[in-house]
Amino acid sequence: MRAGRLLTALVLALLAGLWGLCFVLGPHEEPAEIQVVAVGSEDGESAPVLQPGDATDSSLSFVNNGLTGCKLRVRVCGPQIDGKPVLEAGHIRSEGFLESGSTEDGGGEYWTAKGAYIYYKNSRTDDLLPPGRETPPLYTAVRLNAQIDPEALTALRDISPQQQLYVLAQAQPMGEGPWQEAIPPA
Repeated sequence: MRAGRLLTALVLALLAGLWGLCFVLGPHEEPAEIQVVAVGSEDGESAPVLQPGDATDSSLSFVNNGLTGCKLRVRVCGPQIDGKPVLEAGHIRSEGFLESGSTEDGGGEYWTAKGAYIYYKNSRTDDLLPPGRETPPLYTAVRLNAQIDPEALTALRDISPQQQLYVLAQAQPMGEGPWQEAIPPA
């Protein structure tokens, strides 16, 4: 029962935490306006109970609602146990679960991991997200890490039953200047 509430809270908190990210840029440039598009469990639906290694459908992409193109990078953060992430964002493919940023899409538009961030890539636009365009999904599934010790997971649930992923998004207008942190709208 606790696990069900944990996962329901996780999915709802993830969706609520990601809604409406926007970017603030320097006063000399048009601000990038990035909208988060999250798809997953609807309010009122109960989340599935996940065991280590199980995944659930959840999708996250971004739309540039600004007037100029921008580069985009994100960092997916979540709880950890013994240095291992509890939740993993990625994609379910025929070869198994692939973490976000670990594969290149043959269409020329994809996400790639480099250091602590996952970068939007587009071979046709020099990696800029054009105005009005939506990125491919950053991830399409969230998995409970298969390497988490069940006893440690039970202890984590007892301490904090609401586990969630946080996504830090940053934009760089026209691919120049400093990366600007995303902030929720006022």
